[in-house]
Amino acid sequence: MKKYFERKSILFCLILTVIVGLDTPFSTWTYSQIFAMVEAADKRRVVVEISLIVLVTILLTFARYLYERTLNWNIYLFNRNVRSDLLSSNFVRQQGSVSDKLSFVTNDLELVENNYVKEIFKLITSIVNLLLCLVMALNANFLLTLVFMCFSVISAVAPRIMAKRVMLSSEAWSASVSKYTGFMSDYLKHIDLILHYNAMPFFLLKGKKAITDTATAKQKRENTIAMSNLLAGILAYSLSYLPIGIGILFVLDHRLPLSSFIMVQYSSTWVVNSILAINQSMTTINSAKPLLGKLEKIKKLPQSEVSDQLTTIDFKELYLDDVTFSYQDKAVVQHANLVVRRGEKILLTGRSGQGKSTLLKLIAYVLKPEQGKVELVRQDGTAIAPEPDYFGEVTQDSNIFHDTLRFNLTLGRSFSEQELANAVQKAGLTPLVDKIGLDAVIKEDGTNLSGGEKKRIELARAFLYNRNFLLIDEGTASLDPQTAHEIHELILGSNLTVVEIDHHIPEDLQNKFTRAYKLENNQLSMISYN
Repeated sequence: MKKYFERKSILFCLILTVIVGLDTPFSTWTYSQIFAMVEAADKRRVVVEISLIVLVTILLTFARYLYERTLNWNIYLFNRNVRSDLLSSNFVRQQGSVSDKLSFVTNDLELVENNYVKEIFKLITSIVNLLLCLVMALNANFLLTLVFMCFSVISAVAPRIMAKRVMLSSEAWSASVSKYTGFMSDYLKHIDLILHYNAMPFFLLKGKKAITDTATAKQKRENTIAMSNLLAGILAYSLSYLPIGIGILFVLDHRLPLSSFIMVQYSSTWVVNSILAINQSMTTINSAKPLLGKLEKIKKLPQSEVSDQLTTIDFKELYLDDVTFSYQDKAVVQHANLVVRRGEKILLTGRSGQGKSTLLKLIAYVLKPEQGKVELVRQDGTAIAPEPDYFGEVTQDSNIFHDTLRFNLTLGRSFSEQELANAVQKAGLTPLVDKIGLDAVIKEDGTNLSGGEKKRIELARAFLYNRNFLLIDEGTASLDPQTAHEIHELILGSNLTVVEIDHHIPEDLQNKFTRAYKLENNQLSMISYN
């Protein structure tokens, strides 16, 4: 947690927290002094002490303002830094749905801000209140204070009894929010399909259940916290009246001045309140601990993955030599051999689930082989291990951003207008650019584009970044036959090196591939369409 804050800012906030914690003890002292001034009947003392009280009250009010400003600044730092770190951390590549991750960066992080960061400072304030009020009470009368404390300390037991239940209820609520977010994500994305199949009533039932489960889980969490607070409150307040009665007897027997009794009683009340506040803060902090565990698991991505270097490689060939790879002790590829020379177009076929996508990841070195080697041979003959960013990718689900067409091509990097024009022309994207312009905004998931336009954007992106080795995983499977044919003509007629997974290549295009391979029963073998 420390890395998300500035040390000086946290220190300043802690100092202000302690100062703000003086407010309640000062009010307690002021209340008792009113009775002391009446008992003393000294007008000069009244003027001096009232003036001092007014001055200190103003200073403490200003200190609280500074404290709130500083606390808000620290929350801002946490908010900014943790979300910035998430952008370049293993969080973005962890397994799990997008909706779960969005739930974490919205709901869960807000809970950490409110139920942990803010509550830590509130806890410190309560501790200062407790200690100073206790000192003042003991100074006024040790015996009576001891009586008050013996009865009020019992209330500290409540949070320990309920802490585990509070934590479990918080985890259940967080899980239900993730399920609800996942449902809403699917519902909003696929509403047209739902309406097309007249399935709305079933989704309404499913949605109402998700909403009910989330609301119920939150209610249970809040009720569990309330029960913990109730238990502490009953113990604290029900046991506070007996020592008050003993104190009154002390005053009536002239064993204690009225002002001292007021000091002990008022201070002890705030001691009890502070204990309750501490218990409450500890309960709330405990509810946020599961989320802190998630934050602790977040690690920075390797520098190589967040580099802004424009990577390209001038290669002669890539080869797989006796490559074997298994997943969860199940063989996927065994003793595979493959050579891909510069400019060649390689077709990879095979039934679903045979490991073709895994083979592409081995080529790109996203996955490392258990046996054998994958190497890229440069033009000078030196062999190196490939890097994932040497390759361009086209997948069945196009990667389109809710931003301008220019951004979708450049991904934020600076390119000249000539470089953009060349990439657009090579990808056959000129008609779209002429129609809407480079600065037109593309809707979420490219819903205002055709399937072919999305693929051409991905191709233009590869041309622009000079990714001359293209890996295509069912890249045209979602297109109509004519558009898929046009995209293939473009790819196969380019100077790109291509390895493509596809099951439905027309006969007139099959012969345009340099070679074709089939992956079946973990074995890679060359096939012929002749």
